[in-house]
Amino acid sequence: MKAAGELVVLFGDAIKGEGVRKLVDFGESLGIAVKYICLVDYSNSRGAVDMGLTPELLPGYHAAPTGGLHADEMLTAPDLDVLWVVGANPLKKASLASKAFVVVQDLFMTETAQKADIVLPSASAYEKNGTVTNVTGEVQKLKAGPKTMGAKPDLEIIGLIGKEMGVRVGIWTSDAVFDEIRRNVRGYNVPLPIIATGGAAVTAPVNGRVLVETRPDRVQSAGDTLFTSGSLGRYSKTLASVLEAPGALYKP
Repeated sequence: MKAAGELVVLFGDAIKGEGVRKLVDFGESLGIAVKYICLVDYSNSRGAVDMGLTPELLPGYHAAPTGGLHADEMLTAPDLDVLWVVGANPLKKASLASKAFVVVQDLFMTETAQKADIVLPSASAYEKNGTVTNVTGEVQKLKAGPKTMGAKPDLEIIGLIGKEMGVRVGIWTSDAVFDEIRRNVRGYNVPLPIIATGGAAVTAPVNGRVLVETRPDRVQSAGDTLFTSGSLGRYSKTLASVLEAPGALYKP
């Protein structure tokens, strides 16, 4: 490996916490350029973590002043008042310990949506504008295709609810949000012409340890393999009808 001059390390959720530290220490001991790529479940999982989705972090991997709850902690909290689920299905194999009011924002009537008090139909990635950050930190632009009657982009749904609550939310457009991200999230001040012309702009790495006590045992993979087709495939009649479907696809 030293003779190669550089190394790329791919690792999944089997390596966490102290295991990641040991992996990085091993890479540093080689004396060559090493890049680490943590494999994630979905196309924008890296972008979600960059934006502070994990309870202990703020956008840009800054420590949050007070930590929030992980998904399993929300499900088991006895005093939870409201559970707002966006594009996830946590109640597929679990139940709530509380009598929380459940709001689901999704494309499909998932198991969680069927148990919800309110379902807000949201648009798919192909029906809204925005950006996506892949596993290697490259930002690419999403451009809306056809519009669907009734469904709205997640951003518009959140903005409309905020407006009804009397919250001053400003201009809720994908361009305005991305401009705020470029100004406030370290590493995301990427050149706009590259993205606007359909290219992928690389975000700057954090370059250093994140100074926050995280809970790696609470971050779990969805458990999908490379041979599943995700949520869209699950609800596709065409994919479910092919010969390989019984062993490869989940049928609702």
